[in-house]
Amino acid sequence: MKPLASILFLTVGIVLLYFGGRSAYVGIASSYWPTVEGRILSSSVTSQAGKNGGKVFSAAVIFAYVVNGQNLTSDRVRFGSIDTASKVFPNQVVEKYPAGSSVKVYYSSSNPASAVLEPGFQSASAIVLGIGILFGGVGVAAIFVPTSRHERRRRELS
Repeated sequence: MKPLASILFLTVGIVLLYFGGRSAYVGIASSYWPTVEGRILSSSVTSQAGKNGGKVFSAAVIFAYVVNGQNLTSDRVRFGSIDTASKVFPNQVVEKYPAGSSVKVYYSSSNPASAVLEPGFQSASAIVLGIGILFGGVGVAAIFVPTSRHERRRRELS
């Protein structure tokens, strides 16, 4: 593998590890956040154009809650959610959180505007972390493992 490709794989791996790790960390930390009662303001499945001409679906859930007399809103159901090509998962989320229903809202005591309905580690974070490890591993291996007989011979002689 060319050095540029190795660096690219390593860089993508590091970026994915950062975002997946951060999402996992905040997700786990959110399990210990204080809670308040909230209300679902709106809940619907949205779609947008995908990269290959198809549609990508997501659940758009907006909820309101009050912390220390401050009215706040958020649209985060969970940390690490993923848009999908299928309506199945977004429909399940919308059915779980219908407009007008009361919900338990987990919020950060240091930043009450940061809130979530489903705290904890999510599988999407694990997927991003796994892909980051894979890309990073390929990048590191490509740097240290010679790929051709000529390259192995050159390294033996140096």
